[in-house]
Amino acid sequence: MASFAQRFKELREKRWTQDEAAEALGVSRSTIAGYESDTKGRIPRQDTLRKIADVFGVSVDYLLGRDDPSTKTEDDHVSPEEREFLDWVKEHVTGTFFYDFDKSPEESKREMMRGLKLIYEMEKGRKPGQKQGE
Repeated sequence: MASFAQRFKELREKRWTQDEAAEALGVSRSTIAGYESDTKGRIPRQDTLRKIADVFGVSVDYLLGRDDPSTKTEDDHVSPEEREFLDWVKEHVTGTFFYDFDKSPEESKREMMRGLKLIYEMEKGRKPGQKQGE
């Protein structure tokens, strides 16, 4: 069974450098390195563990090795349409947004995602070079 360190590192490497992950999670780079070290066996505090799960779209159980990855994936709970939207957000929205987003209250996060969803819906059919509204 995969350890927290292995699962965290795998998820982090798909998306960020250690420095970027540290900024997004509000911890130091050395803390990220500690999370990724099997020999240190560091597990984040509960609030940080939840934040990591939310950021990567996985469960805390998955991070802690309690879910069997052969029967479940981190994307099992996301519809194809929602996955397409989330991929668009990752590709088109800057790191600054995610930094601010991460530190916002839950209601503000929901409002920001609603706004992004509207922009996404307007943009998804647009062809390269086509102006908005054409």
